[in-house]
Amino acid sequence: MDVDVVIAGLGVSGSSLAYALSEKGYKINAYDPIKKYEKACGEQVSASYNSINLLKKSNSIVTMPNDISIYVNNKEVSNINFGGNTPWYIINKPNFIQYLRDSALSNGVNIIYKPWNNERGMITVDARGPFSGNLKDKILVKRYIVETEWDPNHVILDFRPNELGLYWIFPADDQGKLVNLGGGFVNLWDDEKLTKLIIEYARYNLKKVEVKNTKAAPLDVFSPYKPYSPSDNIFYVGEAAGLVLSISGEGNRPAIESSYALADAIRKHNLEDIYEIKNDYIRYSKKVANESFLSRKLFMFITKYKENFDMVNILSNIPKWFWYKYLSVSLEFNDVIKLGSDIKFILSIIKGIK
Repeated sequence: MDVDVVIAGLGVSGSSLAYALSEKGYKINAYDPIKKYEKACGEQVSASYNSINLLKKSNSIVTMPNDISIYVNNKEVSNINFGGNTPWYIINKPNFIQYLRDSALSNGVNIIYKPWNNERGMITVDARGPFSGNLKDKILVKRYIVETEWDPNHVILDFRPNELGLYWIFPADDQGKLVNLGGGFVNLWDDEKLTKLIIEYARYNLKKVEVKNTKAAPLDVFSPYKPYSPSDNIFYVGEAAGLVLSISGEGNRPAIESSYALADAIRKHNLEDIYEIKNDYIRYSKKVANESFLSRKLFMFITKYKENFDMVNILSNIPKWFWYKYLSVSLEFNDVIKLGSDIKFILSIIKGIK
């Protein structure tokens, strides 16, 4: 086998992996059917060492909003102001991906613009995001770039627990003239209906609505964590590995972090021991895997019990510190236990029993 690594997919995870490994001289074939990347996404990345480093190198940071509002059913229930120390970055994602691809190409990666057809290397990695596997674990999300008037320092995350989804409004420039607005809901695959809902939401919340660009894509929020398949001898990174924060749909940082974790494991063992590469990959990606697992469990709780409890009331009474930790990517299992001892929150659960 004359190829060290085969990467299927060159979105955030695949491009990050190709970039990270190319610096060490591995012979890499990377497959993607689309030359110019563009996908329905909020284009937000939470801060981590690897993500910040790449974003700065690629010069793809658009703005860094400090003021994040949590809404439930279009009503603000919490506001987090990071006071200049925001962990949130809004990026130009196509430019970011192109930087990673161009850098990998200049380091000798063989980029093949066609669908992956089960080609293999000594290491084979599935980085195809929501297009890995079937659609049963996916939801349809749609985003609009809208010309309007907006504070580029402000973000809205509007959770809709009864519909099992959310809307978002993110700045799309640093001038207050463009926003990235979108939404997605479990079991809503009707594009016409989703379009109507998002446009109605835009008209209700924005001073003016002039649509500049529209994109739709599937998003995986239910698939369990799958770093490696021994039966197929394939590694998985990013969304293909089930690494998405289901509550908010964030996948960019998990994609970067899991790709760097796998790259570090490969470099450590130099392709010689698949078993040890797998073990170290799991160990290095433990933090982001735990975050994804916790977010998925919380989302599944809402999904399972929304008919038994008033989830609108429950989400509306989540304390501010919890949202702060969630938004700053520092939420842990102990915080969920702590939430269970919050009197106001417990009362909201009791009152929410149907």
